[in-house]
Amino acid sequence: MEKLKNVVRSEYFPAGVVLGGVLLFWTVGLLGGLSWLSGGQSPLTVLSWMIFIYAAVVLSPVAVALSVMDISRRYRGTHDAGITEPLLKAAAPLLRNLAELRRMALARLQRED
Repeated sequence: MEKLKNVVRSEYFPAGVVLGGVLLFWTVGLLGGLSWLSGGQSPLTVLSWMIFIYAAVVLSPVAVALSVMDISRRYRGTHDAGITEPLLKAAAPLLRNLAELRRMALARLQRED
């Protein structure tokens, strides 16, 4: 149960659900899940479901693209955070030297004016 709570609380869960839903939609469609439309329903019911399915088909690539972008952004942010801190610590002396160099250059320019 604790494992399930951790999965649901994960920052990747919403985008993963969207990807899974789109994958399920296309799998059911490819396996003939839409064949029930050929049954004996009223024309308005068939038209309503066809419009719904058309909207889902058109919007599913957009949903996949947004989900993949969100997952990759979160993954990159999580893994870059561990890299950035050591880089900043290593770059601190260089940044101090650059600040000192800038201060000296500004002082020289002010003396020349």
